[in-house]
Amino acid sequence: MNNPFPLKQVVSVLAFAMLGLLAGSAFSQSADYKRGYEQGYRDAVEASREQHGSSEPARGRMTVLDAKYGFRGDVCDARQAVQQIAAMRRHVDVRVNNDLCGDPVSGQVKRLIIVYRCGDGPEQRVAGAEGTTLAMSCR
Repeated sequence: MNNPFPLKQVVSVLAFAMLGLLAGSAFSQSADYKRGYEQGYRDAVEASREQHGSSEPARGRMTVLDAKYGFRGDVCDARQAVQQIAAMRRHVDVRVNNDLCGDPVSGQVKRLIIVYRCGDGPEQRVAGAEGTTLAMSCR
């Protein structure tokens, strides 16, 4: 009996397909990985400027004064979690989700409201819905 697909060709096609899958997964990076990479880059640039001096005037690092996460009156205090994310940086992205302080009200789209200050500057406020990313900056 004559086989239309010789074993050698089938193995070659499967090997090529596996290489394609492996290469594709190596190049696909999640949005969280990318944000972490960009945050690390910003932190390194700031550290380098501080170490080598900068012509840029010193701007204060951010301090989180208040952070509430929830829906209407059902909220939890996310200040400690957000301050940990900010870690005295000058710029940070915060993902708005239940990882901040739990789920204060199940089945509702919650909102995060953050009040922060850069150094001794005026209070700033950012807010966003669950599933979004908030940018806090002292630039």
